[in-house]
Amino acid sequence: MGVILVPTDFSACANYATEVGASLARDSGSKLYIMHIINLPTYESSTSSEKWHNTAEGLFLGKLVQKKFAALREQPYLQDVEIEEVVKYNSVYESVSEMAKEKNVDMIVMGSHGVSGAEEYFIGSNAERVIRTSEIPVLTIKNRYPDFKVKDLVFASNFFEESYAVFSSIVEFAKAFNARIHLLKVVTPNYFETTRYSIKLIEDFITATKLDVDHTINVFNDDKIENGIHHFAEEIDADLIAMETHGRSGIKHMLWGSITEGVANHAKLPVLSIRIPKGAENTSGIFPD
Repeated sequence: MGVILVPTDFSACANYATEVGASLARDSGSKLYIMHIINLPTYESSTSSEKWHNTAEGLFLGKLVQKKFAALREQPYLQDVEIEEVVKYNSVYESVSEMAKEKNVDMIVMGSHGVSGAEEYFIGSNAERVIRTSEIPVLTIKNRYPDFKVKDLVFASNFFEESYAVFSSIVEFAKAFNARIHLLKVVTPNYFETTRYSIKLIEDFITATKLDVDHTINVFNDDKIENGIHHFAEEIDADLIAMETHGRSGIKHMLWGSITEGVANHAKLPVLSIRIPKGAENTSGIFPD
C-alpha cells in the first residue's frame, strides 16, 4: 500500500475515516491524500470549474475549506503522516474516481453516514456510489477507531471462481494486521444449498488461492444474506467485514441491487469492498451480489 485517499466533508464521520486512513498510512509508510469536493451549483453548470472558483462565492468557499483543512491538520492523528490536501469541483464519485487514477491510489477510506428507506432507494449514499464505481479497494468507516486494528476479519463470499481475483488483496490486508480470516458462506431459504456443498466450495477456494494465513470455515443460515453477514460478525466479535462486488450500474443495479453496498450502508463495522474485474463476473448462484 503506497497511496491512500480519504474524501472528506469535514463531518465527524469523515474525520473518523481520516483518522483510520492516517493510521493505515503511518503503519504502511503510505502517502495520504485528503480530498474535499465542492459540488458546482446547478446555475453555474455551464461555467467551467476554473472560472467558477474565482467568483465571489467560489473564493468564499475556497477560504472556508482552507480554514477547515488548517484545523484538521492540527489533529494529533495526522502527525508524522505525509499528507496532501486536494480540492475538487465535481460530483463526489466522479472526483474520487479521477483522483484515484491520477495519483495511482491503492485504497480509498471513506466515511459513511448510511441511509435507509426512501432516501436509500432513490439516492443512495456517496460511499455506496464509490463502492459501485471504484476499481480499487474501498474501506468504509462509520465509527471512531483511535487505534485501528483488525484481529478478526470476515470474508463473506459465494466462493465461486470470480472471487479468486479479489482475494489476494483481502489476504494482503489481513497479513498487515496479522488477522485471522473467517471465510463465510451464508445460506438462505431462497438460495438453499447443502452444508456439504458449501464447505466443498470453500475448501476448493482455499486450495485454489493457496491461502496461507490463519482462517476458519463457516456456513451460516439466515433469512437473508445481508442479515447473516451481520449476525455472524456479531457472534464472533469481528473487527471488519470484507466482500467482493460486481459494481453493477443502471438497470442491472435496479434489478439485482448489491449486497455489498447494503452491508456497507447498514453495518456498524468497517467494510472493505473490492470490485470483481470485468469479465470475471458470475451472476448465478447463492450470493447474487
